[in-house]
Amino acid sequence: MASLVSLPYYASDLPSPLPADTEIDDAPDITLAYGGRRVVRIGRFVVKFGKGVNLLEGENLLFVRQNTNILVPRVYALYTRPATGVNYIVMEQVHGETLQSLWPRLTSSEKDSIMSTMRVYFDELRSLPPPDYYGSLGGRNLLDEIFWTHEVNPAINGPFTSEEALNEAFALKYLYDDRPRFRADFYRQCLPLIFRDHRPTFTHGDFQRKNILVQRAEDEVGVDAPKGIRVVLLDWEKSGWYPSYWEYCLAVCALRWDDDWCLWVEKTLDLYVSEAAWLQTFRRELWS
Repeated sequence: MASLVSLPYYASDLPSPLPADTEIDDAPDITLAYGGRRVVRIGRFVVKFGKGVNLLEGENLLFVRQNTNILVPRVYALYTRPATGVNYIVMEQVHGETLQSLWPRLTSSEKDSIMSTMRVYFDELRSLPPPDYYGSLGGRNLLDEIFWTHEVNPAINGPFTSEEALNEAFALKYLYDDRPRFRADFYRQCLPLIFRDHRPTFTHGDFQRKNILVQRAEDEVGVDAPKGIRVVLLDWEKSGWYPSYWEYCLAVCALRWDDDWCLWVEKTLDLYVSEAAWLQTFRRELWS
């Protein structure tokens, strides 16, 4: 299906003229470039661009900003350079420190304050009225890598009209990766016993501390910061309408088990312990 916004998209409230493509290309990277993606900072803008960038990430940001009170970076432009096929997402530069780097210095009460905000954010996402499918915005395919194929294959990529169809996609992806058919049949038997009765829920899809930016009152002039802190949620690249267990399961899959973060994940997200165990097993087998 089509985009929910008219592309190219340009916001009407730019803080300054958008940088030229040549300025963007020549700017130094502020994160490690990977998979045809670069991120650079130019003046008051941060630009994510490359052939590996999907403009759907910008659409996800616009959707969340328009439909919730969650703090996310403002999107100023979404466009493709026709001559090269390079996609550009131009966002506001958001000041602050990632929760990943800040975590070791936080007191328990500070952690509680930040994670209470995160709990409100995810409760708000979960309260959004769901569509009649599992997929990305506008009825498009899901972007988590577990649904990825070289060529378009809706039976694996989605969108899916039922949780049963999504479960079947797991088995089909297993076979697509040249795994044994008897194991795929085993998953066909077992997964529907665990993965059932989960409604489509708008999901961030990568709940890790590196994607949470914490702003203290002094980080930005004029910021109205309750309790001196604002929390901004970054990186909506894989977001979409996933089964309700997905947010918790992916957060568990990303755990490194080297500090107390696991305990705060448990306090922030609704628990789906059985689903997490099965999904983690399946993902590890796919990429082993």
